[in-house]
Amino acid sequence: MYETLLVDRVTSAITQLTLNRPEARNALSWQLIRELRCALQDIDADNSCRVVILTGAGRSFCAGLDLKDQANPDSIEAAVGKMPPGPRLGMRSQEYMADAITLLRKIQQPVIAAINGHAFGGGLGLALASDIRMAARSATFCTQFIRLGISGCDVGVSYALPRLIGASRAHDMMLTARVVGAELAESWGLVTRLTEDDALQQSALELAETLVDFSPYGLVATKQTMWCNLDATSLEAAVQMENRNQILGGLSGDVEEAAAAFFEQRKPRFD
Repeated sequence: MYETLLVDRVTSAITQLTLNRPEARNALSWQLIRELRCALQDIDADNSCRVVILTGAGRSFCAGLDLKDQANPDSIEAAVGKMPPGPRLGMRSQEYMADAITLLRKIQQPVIAAINGHAFGGGLGLALASDIRMAARSATFCTQFIRLGISGCDVGVSYALPRLIGASRAHDMMLTARVVGAELAESWGLVTRLTEDDALQQSALELAETLVDFSPYGLVATKQTMWCNLDATSLEAAVQMENRNQILGGLSGDVEEAAAAFFEQRKPRFD
């Protein structure tokens, strides 16, 4: 049971995670970070779950770190364990927060971020680590870290953002804490789908159901290969990874089923 996170099995193959601190614009408290990490680990181990939708309750996706909770020693201890103040505790805490971001990339299921309202700081990090980003027209995006007296680069944003929108725009956002609206975010490639606010959840579910129709192996292999090849050292290395996964997929029987379904004009039944 979670207190700051809703975990809903929308269908037999789709799980929705809803950050559930609407009174705080779903800011990342230590408890929310802990519960999100636990939920993602459980989902990764659940082979019947095929797709994850990540969204926020109320008017915001996630407004970033909960500054009131970040310095609470009891909250920190509940997350990372008892440790004397100092650089070791600081690094352990930072890594604990950042791991919630990297888990989105590591889990086997594709993650659809359904972004409503604020996606600031750590909330932007959650969105960037997702595989597909769709936004309501009310959505706004901001790195905001530099406003807090620290580096503008945190929780994987300096890795993901330049790859999505280019280095020049990423520098602009990270150095100036510029707030970017949904339409500009779409034109930059930060999100790929826009919806009206009241259509966001249904649109995310329809997209998730589209992904579920594909083969289990194909979906997992596509997510893994896409992330792996972002760091490929060469075209040859990227093609070798693709070749490996295509041959493995060809041995699963899914290709024959997809072909049979095409000729029989029906949906494939992947086992």
